[in-house]
Amino acid sequence: MVFRALAASIAAFAALAPAVPVAQGTAREAFHQWGTQVSAAPVPARWGQVQELEQVLALQGVPVEYRDNCPAGLEGLYDPRQNRVLMCTNTMPDRSANYWNTLAHESVHVMQVCRNASPLSIGLKGVQREMLEATPQQEKMYILSAYPPEQRLFELEARWVANNFDPPAVIDLLKDSCLAAANRPPTSNLLPALLSSTNL
Repeated sequence: MVFRALAASIAAFAALAPAVPVAQGTAREAFHQWGTQVSAAPVPARWGQVQELEQVLALQGVPVEYRDNCPAGLEGLYDPRQNRVLMCTNTMPDRSANYWNTLAHESVHVMQVCRNASPLSIGLKGVQREMLEATPQQEKMYILSAYPPEQRLFELEARWVANNFDPPAVIDLLKDSCLAAANRPPTSNLLPALLSSTNL
C-alpha cells in the first residue's frame, strides 16, 4: 500500500512537470531552500568559487546578504521582489560545499526570473525526465510535500542544477541565462547545452 502511494505520488510529479504554468505569479514570492536532511551530497566547491558566484550575481544586480538569525531549517532564499539572495550562516555547516550548494540553488531561481519567471526546462520533456531520474526519491517526496504545485518544477530544477553540476558550469549557466535579451541564447538551449558539456 505504501509503495503504491509512493509510486502514484512520483507519477503525479512527473505528469505535473510539463504542465507548470510559465509565470503564474511565482516571481512575486520568495524561493526558499529548506533543510540539508533531504538534499543530495553537495558538489565539491571552494570558498573562492562561492565568492565568484556572489560576484556574478552582484553583476546581475542581485546582492547576497548573510544573516545569523534564520529560522531552523532555512538555509537561504531568493526574494525577487527585493532582488536579493539571503544566506543563513546559523543553519548551515561552515563548509564551502554547503554554502556553494545553497547559493547555486538560489542562483537557479535568479536564472528563472531572468527568463520571464519561467522554468528553464519548460517544454523540454527529456530534460525534465533527466531531472526526475537524477533526484533522490526522498528529495522528490520532500518537494511534493513542501511546495505548492506551481513551484515544484522551479524547485526541482534548482535542486538538480545545484546537486549535479560543478561550479564553472553553474556560473556559466547564470551568465547565459541573464544576458541582455539581444545577446542571450534561447531558453530551450540552456539546459541541453549544460548536459552536453558534462558527463551526467
